[in-house]
Amino acid sequence: MRGSVLLASAAVCLLAASSPAKAGAGTVFGWQQPDEGTSVETDDGEVEIGVWIEVDVPGALDPAPNPADPSRPPCYFRQGSPTELDAWLDNGYVVAPNPDEVYVFKLCETDDQTQLVTFWVYRPAPPPQPPPPTFKETTRLRNEAWGQLAIPEPTTLTAPAEIAIVQLPTYVWVSNADRTPVSDTVTTTLDGHELSLTVTASPRRLGFLRIDMGDGNTLWCDADDVVAFDHSRDPLDQPSDCFHYYRQASVNQPDLRYQVALTAFWEVSVVCVFNGGSCANPPPAVPTQALAAQPHPIGVAEIQALASPG
Repeated sequence: MRGSVLLASAAVCLLAASSPAKAGAGTVFGWQQPDEGTSVETDDGEVEIGVWIEVDVPGALDPAPNPADPSRPPCYFRQGSPTELDAWLDNGYVVAPNPDEVYVFKLCETDDQTQLVTFWVYRPAPPPQPPPPTFKETTRLRNEAWGQLAIPEPTTLTAPAEIAIVQLPTYVWVSNADRTPVSDTVTTTLDGHELSLTVTASPRRLGFLRIDMGDGNTLWCDADDVVAFDHSRDPLDQPSDCFHYYRQASVNQPDLRYQVALTAFWEVSVVCVFNGGSCANPPPAVPTQALAAQPHPIGVAEIQALASPG
């Protein structure tokens, strides 16, 4: 049985036409046999949820009537708790406490002792599950959350900021705010049950930035390589791998500058939850989002030096 592990060779059967109150003397107050429910597969085979399950305790037998007082039945029935059941069984079974279950004990008196002979367990049928939201409903909610998602438009940052030097590295990055994941959740109610959809955008781990350096070369940088320039360190010893070497000055370019065109790529994940579990009809995935920065002009100069033979 789910929720109960029976560690003995007990006889488990469905109690169909009879009940403890009908099968012997005594009355279980407030107890009524419920209607049958649905079938489930258990470790002991197929049983019914919503019916009483009878379990015979190994080695326990109904005692013979007392000749001195034949009017007094040796056995009676009463409701009990999982804790009482554990005490009665004396490690014959291990029954996991379940507040949703009801227990009925058949107790017999022999030689001034009370013995548990049989017990019944009633596990109420679970409440009917609500119909899952349709694909159309989850998609509508996805579009609503996606529309509210504020993915930051990137701003191109470079070092040097305005004038780069030929044959020296020019570093490119975006600020922390421009590469921090963002998320939005939209929640609604269907037939009294909560449907929520969370959309999260994160920088693409591989190929987060595509950077057209303006000289005909394109630079691709992974998210882990987009690190701000550290002015306290040597320009040739930086933690970032997102840099480019210009080979020619920008004197022949309009405005004497190259135009750096940066595009950031974001991956979007969607999590749909209905009634505490995953949606049966999840919405379609959101495609990768590409956000372009405003062109960033940067001049590139050459350093002229005189050298004498020798």
